[in-house]
Amino acid sequence: MPRYEGWSPHLATGAGDATIFAKLACPACGQRLIDEPVRKLVDLFTGVPISAQNHRINKEFIASLVILPVLFAFVLFVGQQMWWWGNNAFGLLVLSAAVIPLLVMLKNYRIALLRSVCDCEKPAYRFLGTLQGTSCYSCSSCGRLLRLQE
Repeated sequence: MPRYEGWSPHLATGAGDATIFAKLACPACGQRLIDEPVRKLVDLFTGVPISAQNHRINKEFIASLVILPVLFAFVLFVGQQMWWWGNNAFGLLVLSAAVIPLLVMLKNYRIALLRSVCDCEKPAYRFLGTLQGTSCYSCSSCGRLLRLQE
């Protein structure tokens, strides 16, 4: 088993759809492993599905990005026709732009919470790399593999 020495984004190595950020070394000689971890990442995580919770979080995020602006535009339009807002409608529209960063922050927080749950009840996930646009993690307590689409 190779020795894990942390990870670094500037030492990324990859081939095709996989990128390794983990710094791995041979336990015998200490030489840094480059090509073999990429092949191993593909072998390990190709069969690991993205969790249903992760899919649900992404679907809810997309729906909220569509539904909230449409709902707000409808309320703004009706309010403008009935003169609820007066001349402050544009200011209200600008203030509503703060909702989108909050939605993004909430989505990222909910996806990060998925890494705090493991069957072994001692979650300690290590980021290993990316495969086809998904982040690959391994629990250092029990070895469970987790693949997240962020």
